Amino acid sequence: MSGKRKRDEGTSSGTVAGRKPLSAIAAARLRAGAAAEGSTTPEITHEPVLAPSSLPPESPESGSGYGEPELGNKEEGEEEEETHAIIKRNFKLCNWRNESQNILSDTESELTINLNKHTTIALIGCFEFKVIRGAININGANIGALSRDAQKGVVHRAFVPSTHPILKIRGLDGTNHVQFMSCKEAVPIAENSPLFANIWNAEFVTRSFSIITESDADPLSRILTPEVTPEGWIRAIEDCTSTSSITLVTGSPNSGKSTFAGRLLNRYLTGFGKTARPVPAVYYLDLDPGKPEYTTSGQISLVLVRDIKLSPRFAHPATVSDIASSKADEVIRAHPIPTNLTNYADYYHTCIEDLFLSYRTLASRDTSLPLIINTPGFLYASRFDMLNKLLLRFKPHNIIHLGNTQATDTETATKMNSLQTISSHYRSTIHEIIAQPPLSIPARTDVEMNAMHMQSYFHINTTSTKPGKPRKLSWAPEPLSHLVPWEFCYQETIERSQDIVGFTMYTEPIEPTSLMTTLNGSIIQIVQSNSSTIPSPYTDLPRSSGHGIPYFPKSECTGMVEPLDPRTSKLICTAMIRGFDPDKKVVQVLVPKTQEALFYNLSPERTVFVGGCCDIPEWAYLEDTPGTKGVDQFAASSLEIEPKDGPLWVEKESTMEDMGYLNTVRRVRKFQT
Repeated sequence: MSGKRKRDEGTSSGTVAGRKPLSAIAAARLRAGAAAEGSTTPEITHEPVLAPSSLPPESPESGSGYGEPELGNKEEGEEEEETHAIIKRNFKLCNWRNESQNILSDTESELTINLNKHTTIALIGCFEFKVIRGAININGANIGALSRDAQKGVVHRAFVPSTHPILKIRGLDGTNHVQFMSCKEAVPIAENSPLFANIWNAEFVTRSFSIITESDADPLSRILTPEVTPEGWIRAIEDCTSTSSITLVTGSPNSGKSTFAGRLLNRYLTGFGKTARPVPAVYYLDLDPGKPEYTTSGQISLVLVRDIKLSPRFAHPATVSDIASSKADEVIRAHPIPTNLTNYADYYHTCIEDLFLSYRTLASRDTSLPLIINTPGFLYASRFDMLNKLLLRFKPHNIIHLGNTQATDTETATKMNSLQTISSHYRSTIHEIIAQPPLSIPARTDVEMNAMHMQSYFHINTTSTKPGKPRKLSWAPEPLSHLVPWEFCYQETIERSQDIVGFTMYTEPIEPTSLMTTLNGSIIQIVQSNSSTIPSPYTDLPRSSGHGIPYFPKSECTGMVEPLDPRTSKLICTAMIRGFDPDKKVVQVLVPKTQEALFYNLSPERTVFVGGCCDIPEWAYLEDTPGTKGVDQFAASSLEIEPKDGPLWVEKESTMEDMGYLNTVRRVRKFQT
């Protein structure tokens, strides 16, 4: 059986162009239309200044690509896009005024304010808040002094970094009193990665949050953008939430699908006063393996969401099994998805079908809970035929299409006609609403955001609070080299039995002799499977020469490794391979402490390690490098190196120069300095 490695044991480890400023007439027209619908529109100061030229270019929504050409990618034969100057604009983020009559209490750790009706306040950083009087709206959630279960003073936590639009908190009643409190987790993981640095509150401010009225007022001179909710979004959300229904969200990459789905989710969970009662939970079918909301990258899932969404996805990278709370989210079922779908499109479709059947089974017992289906951009952009099949299968009550509502090109018109045909055939309601792309150049690229999401997952922890209160997410500040790895035996020895069936790679075929090199330092998905494709006994799998690593061979018919049957398999958690110990025949695996409880019930004869579904975790190889201490003594001893030689997985440049020449295989680690 798998076991957790003890510290005293020895081991051997193997550019987008900037938008033009709106005219004064256009801006006034937008504000007037938004006011009529009760939405918010950013006010723009027409004094543009040039943004720093070192800002990263925007990436397509697909992130790692998933084998599909996305909008915005330059195809072969295309001319280079003309480079334009990027304009930095000053956005008005809220209209609350820092006046004595609006401040009820102000200390080093908390701030209590009065928020009049339709007045908005914007905060940046991490903070907790509760409504003392009246009601507010934040990210589509309507929160009052009394919670949906008639409790007073319910505390909510919000993460508002500079990498995302700054949320607005709007007063709903005539008088609204809101208390904001500092969080202990003010700058999660900022010490481990530069990607998390300077995205929260300024370090020289006492509280973990600050009020920010306009983007140019930011003391760190970051490019801040406001949260914008077009009036069409509000109408669509109200229509969808009028009944408990199935809503599918689709559209081109970077059109705001996840943002819309989050606001719709919050509206369902909080209701709207006495006119619309909230629901206790919402099923969330996430079909985007590149940017999942409640799981790590490289998987699709069906999640039962009970808590409102007030943070970007890297602030809730996974549901935590040891948080005992009636409001804790729960992953019902999930499946690993390869980064390249070229040879696995049918498998992807089969996984979706399995997740939908799981929802149908649960919905047959309780029809009061709605379902939100979030689709990836590549389905609309380059796999529209598959999207049509899914629509015919799901028969959603509402289809949300985010795009350019005034587009007249042939391709868009054809897709819209197809959606309208399906909608009319099944009596669905289709909402054609305007896309909401970023207002300015993103502070982080999609690749960087995916790295932040995965790094956040491996550092999650829980913090104990008052007795009887649920524990909350926190983040361990130490690098992954401080984690004690679990050891899984991949080949039976005199001392212990085999703990796993073997390794399967959802990639292009890999030579068995290169398995250890390929897997070392990679991220894997741990799956439990009752599939008939697993050999019985499971030790009958072929093994790599030399190290004896069991692996699933490629099919003679397709030339690819056949994936596990989604109907008889289930993803348990995401892990990282720290290294191999060929002498002990074990593989060392790292998982967050919050996920370790999932290992206790693993069945060795059903456990499969799946590779090829996640990007290379370069962030993990560099976690020790920014500090002066380098790798810890435990990691150094297991590598048989001195701490001064550098952290795990990283080689010096001088060493690299002596490792090989042109057309010579260099046996290197995943990343190098």
